[in-house]
Amino acid sequence: MSSNQLGGETSVYLLQHADNPVHWLPWGPAAFARAVSEDRPIFLSIGYASCHWCHVMEAECFAEPAIAAALNAGFVCIKVDREERPDVDALYIAALLEFQGQAGWPATLFLLPDLRPFTGVTYLPPVARHGLPSLPDVLARIRHLWETDRGTLLGAADSLRARLFAAPDQPGEIGWDGYRRAVATLTALHDGEYGGFGKGSKFPQTPELELLLLGACDALPLAADALRNTLIAMDRGALHDPLGGGFHRYCVDRQWTVPHFEQMLYDNAQLLRLYARCASWLRAFGEDESVAAMRVVRSVAAWLERELRVGEAFAASFDADDPGGEGAYYTWTPESVRAVIGAGVLPYGVRPSGNFEGGRTVLNTRAGVPDRFVRDALFRARQARPAPARDGKRVVAWNGLAVAGLAEAGRLFEQPHWVALAAETALRLLAAPGRTLDGDAPAVLEDRVQLADGLLALSQARPAEHRWLEAARVVTADLLARYGAPDGGCFPSEERGDLFLRRKEWVDGAEPSGNGRLAEVLRQLTALGWDDRGALDRLLAAGTPTMTHTPAATPELWRVARARFREGPITLVIAGEFDDPRTQALLRVWDAAWRPQGVLVLADRSAPRDGFPFLADKTPSADGAPLAYACRRGSCAAPVATAQALARLL
Repeated sequence: MSSNQLGGETSVYLLQHADNPVHWLPWGPAAFARAVSEDRPIFLSIGYASCHWCHVMEAECFAEPAIAAALNAGFVCIKVDREERPDVDALYIAALLEFQGQAGWPATLFLLPDLRPFTGVTYLPPVARHGLPSLPDVLARIRHLWETDRGTLLGAADSLRARLFAAPDQPGEIGWDGYRRAVATLTALHDGEYGGFGKGSKFPQTPELELLLLGACDALPLAADALRNTLIAMDRGALHDPLGGGFHRYCVDRQWTVPHFEQMLYDNAQLLRLYARCASWLRAFGEDESVAAMRVVRSVAAWLERELRVGEAFAASFDADDPGGEGAYYTWTPESVRAVIGAGVLPYGVRPSGNFEGGRTVLNTRAGVPDRFVRDALFRARQARPAPARDGKRVVAWNGLAVAGLAEAGRLFEQPHWVALAAETALRLLAAPGRTLDGDAPAVLEDRVQLADGLLALSQARPAEHRWLEAARVVTADLLARYGAPDGGCFPSEERGDLFLRRKEWVDGAEPSGNGRLAEVLRQLTALGWDDRGALDRLLAAGTPTMTHTPAATPELWRVARARFREGPITLVIAGEFDDPRTQALLRVWDAAWRPQGVLVLADRSAPRDGFPFLADKTPSADGAPLAYACRRGSCAAPVATAQALARLL
């Protein structure tokens, strides 16, 4: 019997559509079989719970009986939560990019019964407007072509598959000059006036900013200016909520004035780590920006714990919309501010004309950060407002990002509570077999690899707890077995027979690509001597065509490639017992600053030498004094025994 079949799902996004008159089916064999048996095209809609335009299309189109009737009459309708099935999403987003040169959510695609797409768009309104065709008109055209000219649609599907499968021509080299070109490509895209990249909407493109940070450390032209300009713009503009502390998804304008209000775990986890690294890097120069960056780190860490902590892990996001209307929770008028703090100078850029709809203002700190009394008073008043909905889904990959961010920030700035939160979350993730802690969606590459990266960050923050390093090795070996390709790199998911094309992903988006982050995990493990049987070399070789063809889109891979040039980053082995004060002194030297791509391991009596033979000959001195071995590419300098000597060596 045809009806909406989403009511039994666990995804918040799918349940948001469970009452639609559209006969939605979840992605799976039942839907595919119906398309084949009824000889109908598939209408595929992909989105996520906190997506504003997904909500708009649901209310305008999918809740409307007439539009639902057209969908039900001509199509098998499938709804996908991109956060549950990122592998499905990535493949069809790649198709959208081929179809129209841009992509986003809601993603709207039309497929053959064998799941091959033949056309696609993003948001469609119920009536034609602003240059967009209406959904009913598009449905009518597709249905007419299906019945009268199916060969055209088959040809479009064949052509797309060939384009998606094709690799870039003439791959280049990934030497030092290639790395410099990748950094230069990003700096060329930098908006020197307002920060960020490009001249339109501004996103927190953390993987790109991480590459600029390395470029700044290498004194590459303009990299430091582009990085600092963007970090300041993101903090002082409306992307960063100065009351709550979290970052929004993006700003709709070039000047970072008006955000799209959803707040995502994956953005904030990555930005926490980035700002912590930058605060440490700038601290070495005694610069004022270090203090500002550390303020951001503290505010994001507090927001994560206060707003997203659910049990032993972190929830996915806050919605773009709220009960009072778009932006109502976050925006202020002069009257609403004065009702809280009294008369006087209006803080946070609030002004009578506002910078948002209805004379309201989205707060910013361009004129400076008000005193704590003002911030706390406004925050308490805002807490009384109806808040945006929270998606409590706990995604393993995004929690892995949070583990890494909290562990590294906690290590660099002596915040053991942050490290403890990271450790508690990591233990919970290690017990999770799937994509989330709350449902039965299967794990994908990014879940396992972000977990491995978080475990490695914990091994740096708690070097005496070797279980984190050993767990990272086990998780990495397992994911290579599950998702690995013989020619290098990994597929996004295991073979399940529900993708029309199995395609490796190299391009970073809002998060690092699975293969990009896997390269970083393998880099750290091999720096400690783990034998990956050439997995890192094969991965970089397989990714080289994409890296050289689109350097700005593959910053994570270029970060890893950078570690292979010139002298390479330091691997520091401290041979001694953790509770020895002399060992503690050596560890404090290492933790005093962020070491670009550096790796630390404590070679005490319980260190896992069997899995890491590089550690076998790293021992204390003959009289038992701890020694520090600074190594590059497996070659080590003479060990040193004092903190002063290690500081000079580093």
